[in-house]
Parts: sequence; C-alpha cells; structure tokens
Amino acid sequence: MKKTLALLLACLLLVSTFAACSNTPAPSSQPQSSAAPQESKTESNDDTPSETVKMTYVIPGEEPPEYARGIQDINEKMAADGVGVEAEFSYYSWDVWDQKLNIMLSTGEKFDAFHVMDDRVSLANYASRGALADITDAMEQYGENIKANVPELALTNGKIGGKQYGIPAFWVETALNEQATIRQDILDKYNIPMPTTFDELTEAYKKVMEQWDGDQLPYLPTITTNERIPYFFTDSNDFCVYNNVIYVNQDGTIANYFETEDFKVAANRAKTWYDAGLINPDILTFTNDQQSNQLNSGNWFVMNGTVGNVSLIQESIPGFKPEDIAWLDLTNGAPEIRPYAVKNQQAVPLASEHPEAAVKFFNWVYANQENFDLFMYGTEGVDYTLGENRSYTPIIDPTAGKTLYSFSGWMGGNINFGYVDNNTSPDVNEHLYTIDETAVDGIAAAFAFDASPVQTQMADVQTVISSTLVPMIWGVTDYESNIDSALEMLKTAGVDDVIEEYKKQFEESQK
Repeated sequence: MKKTLALLLACLLLVSTFAACSNTPAPSSQPQSSAAPQESKTESNDDTPSETVKMTYVIPGEEPPEYARGIQDINEKMAADGVGVEAEFSYYSWDVWDQKLNIMLSTGEKFDAFHVMDDRVSLANYASRGALADITDAMEQYGENIKANVPELALTNGKIGGKQYGIPAFWVETALNEQATIRQDILDKYNIPMPTTFDELTEAYKKVMEQWDGDQLPYLPTITTNERIPYFFTDSNDFCVYNNVIYVNQDGTIANYFETEDFKVAANRAKTWYDAGLINPDILTFTNDQQSNQLNSGNWFVMNGTVGNVSLIQESIPGFKPEDIAWLDLTNGAPEIRPYAVKNQQAVPLASEHPEAAVKFFNWVYANQENFDLFMYGTEGVDYTLGENRSYTPIIDPTAGKTLYSFSGWMGGNINFGYVDNNTSPDVNEHLYTIDETAVDGIAAAFAFDASPVQTQMADVQTVISSTLVPMIWGVTDYESNIDSALEMLKTAGVDDVIEEYKKQFEESQK
C-alpha cells in the first residue's frame, strides 16, 4: 500500500482552512534536513543600492495579529543588509483568493509576487496565460542563495519552456505519496501488533471499530478531494498520478489512471472498507471542518496522511503524546517515488515594475538562519521559543488564540532552515522534513504539464471524476457495475485528448 503525503493535514489541528497543500495550509514549522543550510551572502552596506523599491507580495490567508511589527522588523533588517527592497505582504482570504488573484492578473494591477499552489492552479497554467514575468536573468544575477538551498529538481519545477518563472518553496520532502500514520496508543490499548500488510491493517481496523468506546466512531478521517488516495489502497509502488487522472508509471507507461489495474485494486479495496463500516457513510459530503474536528477529538485510528502539532488532541485526550502517532509502512521498505520536488512557489506577475525584487527578497530570506527566522517565525521569545535538536514551540497569545506573527511554512519555507515543532510526532518530523536519500525521482518529476491546449477537456474530465468516479474511489459504488459507463463518460469528456497531450509534451521535454 502506498503511504501518501499529507503535508497539509498537519495544520488541520491548528486552524480551519479550505483544502490541500494549497487547500489545507500546512504548519508553519519546517525542520532541518540532513544537509546543512548554505549560509550565503546578504547584500553588504558597502553595496547599498541607490534606490529601495517596494515589493508587494500577494498571498492567501489571514494577516497575523501583529503583522505590522513583523514586517517592520523584516524591512529594518533588509535595510541594514542593503538589499534595496522593502516588503509588503497583501493577504486575501481563502474564499476570495482565486477570484481576486485572477482579476489582479487580468487587469494588469501592479504588484510584484504571488504564491502559486500547483495542486490548485499550476505555474504552467499561469505561464500559458502570459501572466508571468520571466525571472531567469534575475535568478542568475540575484538568486545565489536561492539556488544554493534549493535542489536542481525543485528549480526545474519552476521552469516552463526552459525559462524560470517560479521561486520554489522547498519546505518538505515530497517523496511521500505513500504516506500514512496510525495511532500507536490505540494499537497498544487493544493489544494489536503494528500492521505490515494491507490485509493486516484491515483486520486491525475492524477490531478497533468493534471495541471502540469513544463518543464517535473512528472512521477514516479524510475528504473526497484527498489527492493521496490513489496510493493508499494499492500495493503498487511504481507510479504517480497527476491532475487526478494522468497515470505515469516508472516503466514509461502514461495512461488514464481509471483504466489501470492499480485503480481497479484501489476501488475494490475501498469498497471493502466502506462495506465494513471503516469509511464514513457520509464521505461524499464530509467537509474540511468536520475532518479537522474529528482529528482534534481523537476519534480516529489510521489516516492516509499525517498530523502535525497535537495540542488540540491533547485537549480532548489528556496525556496524549506526540509519540502516540506512528508511521505506517506497508511497503516493506520499498523506495519512495518523488513525483515532483515542489508544489508551492512564488511567481512574479508580468505587470510588476520590479520583477527582480521578489528574487532579491527570497534570496535574502535564504541567506542565513537569522533572516529566515525573522521572516518565518518572528521574534524569539515573543513569537516562539527554541528547544533542543532544532525544535521550536510557537507562543500562542491567549487573546488572539494564535502566534502574534508567523508566516506559513508551506508558502515560503525551506527544509534546510526550518525548525521541528516539538509537539509533533517524531516519526512525522523525521519523514517529512529530512531529505530521503533512498528516494527516486519520478520519471515526470521535472516535467511541467501545460493543460491549456486541452483545458476544456480537462475541465469536463474533472467534472466526470467528481460526479461519477469519486463515489467509486471511496467505495460508495462498486467497481464492476460502474466502471464501463464511467470510462465511457470520461472518453466523451475528452480524457484521451488529455492523455495524448500529456504524452506529446512529455516526450518533447525529454528531447
């Protein structure tokens, strides 16, 4: 069984948000990788630019309570370092983010950087609209520290047609599509050994469900848009799925995922779990907020993802420890596949009057630990405290109910500088925030698909997936009775055009 990446479910225990790495913001903490950060150059006062330009950085989410203090500290440090940039963060709530950003881009509004979530709207999509500035030269001239702390694969993920359009946020190890976690305390309570196969997990889950004494049944805590589900219910360890439908096997096979044997196995296993009462009967309408509440209440046993800071679980279960969440590996130690290096990047809009400013800013952020901490965590002793082994604890203001200043790690972090949240499972920290030296890159990991030539077909395909395939994915409907009609609907929607366009672009990229 593949273990799946849940970067993001980590923050479900911290805030109520909207959906995956883009949709469910991950925690602002990132730990240290196995490699030391490249502490590089900052601008010196001897080279102070003759002009300081303002960089407006547009991002989703809610402004922190003491944003003004945080940005002032950042700008004062940049001024002392002679960067020549004054930063301004412009926040837009999740419910208006897509609409607001599209209007700003289409009308040519003047701003200088924005955050890109490839699993929401890809960098290639923005580039195909002609909405982005080419920052290739700026990266060469001003991006030394970025390039020193971001691997080549991640930098490649920020390129379209050989031009650099993205500044990667390399904040997490992405070779974790097979990720899953399990409650060690529940295994111990019911005297169940750690499962090592999918069948063992199924039997263990049934025992837990039969003996459960909580106030809610411990259904699999997930939502239907969970992008890791292709990997959770299968034993295969040799493929990646892109855009919910494009299946890329390490042997070079590119196909419609729903036509593969891997999907058949996954759908049948999901049906087994649904019929056994392990999947919520209301899975098709289960929301992010409901999932967050379930995780925080502790009424769960296993999940296809990870949990971050466990403080809210501890409010529900006194004595709960981070170590009570363990890594679940049903692959017998098989190497993970890295489907990409990053899905989160910064891009510069074409209308920016200072396209180099964003590069200069993030080059300053990734220059050293001091700069990174000021940007990401705020002021030590006010916004966070540091512990042993690169651990940190955010200081929660009792009035605000959150830290007074911090920046979301999944948006701007870097695995080489980040700290480990010391109230998060050690297993989770180890796997997510340490470079996996045994992982292999997916054969399409460096390839950015531009879906604009088939955007109509892609939209129609996604509609069919949502209406017809999602119930099958989660076992609500059975595979054998429904797959033929579902595949026919996909073909009518244009799935073959999508797959052929992907193949064409991929083959061209390999040349």
